[in-house]
Amino acid sequence: MATTASPTAFTSFTLFSQLPTELRLKVYKHILALHSTPRILKISYSPSLDGYISNIPPPVLLSTSPESRAYTLQTYTHLSLGPPCSRPTVLSPSSQQYCYQTPVPTPGILRLPIPICYATDTLYISSLFPVLNTHLYDFLWNLSTSFSRHHIQSLSIDLRVWSTLCENGLLGLLAKMRSLREVCLVVEFGRSFEGELGFLEAPEWRMDLRWIAERAEEALGEMRERARRGKGNTGRYVEGEGYEKGVVVRCVILTKGGEQA
Repeated sequence: MATTASPTAFTSFTLFSQLPTELRLKVYKHILALHSTPRILKISYSPSLDGYISNIPPPVLLSTSPESRAYTLQTYTHLSLGPPCSRPTVLSPSSQQYCYQTPVPTPGILRLPIPICYATDTLYISSLFPVLNTHLYDFLWNLSTSFSRHHIQSLSIDLRVWSTLCENGLLGLLAKMRSLREVCLVVEFGRSFEGELGFLEAPEWRMDLRWIAERAEEALGEMRERARRGKGNTGRYVEGEGYEKGVVVRCVILTKGGEQA
């Protein structure tokens, strides 16, 4: 009795490099389009690594080939926040953990630059609560001197540390971030769920959260107006610096896999 051979699963396409350049670029464009939806880029400060780490996997095209990497870096750039990272030519070995997530120095694995697309990504700086007592000014210094600060459009911060940060100058820093359009104050419940990160709008009955967001938006708006007019600095009216657009402040609830986390 004749048997039908099962289809072979191909894990590689060795002839891809021989395709016309125009076709290869269309493939890269299609792959990027599949992942062009807004995402939450969660990062946290690691005292042991003296820098910021992320458990969000980088775009696969960054490690496919030099050509795909160059094409992808037309859309993504490396987040500049804190001390510069090493730039090895080979990414870390494949495993359940990405090298961006390494909590302690591991032989053979370096802290790599974190790729970000400012147009679509929300930068979520998490886990500040446990390290704020000892690294408050490190964080504020890193943000105030970051080359990326004027490109960030959407920024999210743990609500638990918002008041402390504002008391130490955060509002002034945010007011001078020219491209900033949105700030999310994130409510975390500390639940260990797995899955994709998401933000759930604070329900209407949480009037406390809505009040916090409204007051924060008013205070940030006032600081931004001062930055626009140059008050307290040179007295010079500053035009064309991107300050004319307001910043929306929202309180959101962190979700993982659809569950409030």
